[in-house]
Amino acid sequence: MTTLLEKSSVRQFVKFAIIGVMSTAIDWSVHALLYNGFSGSIANMVNDYFIANFQSLTKSPDFDGAFTTFKIVSFLVAMLNGFFWNRRWTFKVKTKEGRGAQLGKFALVNVIGLGINTAVASQIHVPHGGKWNYILALGAATFVTMFWNFAGHKFWTFKNDVAT
Repeated sequence: MTTLLEKSSVRQFVKFAIIGVMSTAIDWSVHALLYNGFSGSIANMVNDYFIANFQSLTKSPDFDGAFTTFKIVSFLVAMLNGFFWNRRWTFKVKTKEGRGAQLGKFALVNVIGLGINTAVASQIHVPHGGKWNYILALGAATFVTMFWNFAGHKFWTFKNDVAT
């Protein structure tokens, strides 16, 4: 009888989760640096841009253009980290062939995940909601997106190259 960790899919999910923790740390760090760095002056500039150019979006008192913009940037940086490590370690792709196509598939799965992630985070985040609201918004978005991304990468991005 095999243990749970001896099953290929479970091992892959554990590795995916470990890389996810690393990518999440990158995501959250980049976001915090952009959003809170320089005493929030970068965030203020981005919000001023949204106010000047997208008045319909900024009519909602809960819309924070800087939060959403920086969420997209930080998510994309973390995605590139995830591609590198998931390709090498989680799904053990050994060849260089097809790397471009895999990156394209990885990006598409992650762009859909980005939409999910950003929508969840932006719906929970409230400007001036405090540190715990900020953490809850990022955490909930990451948790929901993790399941989408794992399924997409296992069954599509790396489907034909997955080592058992």
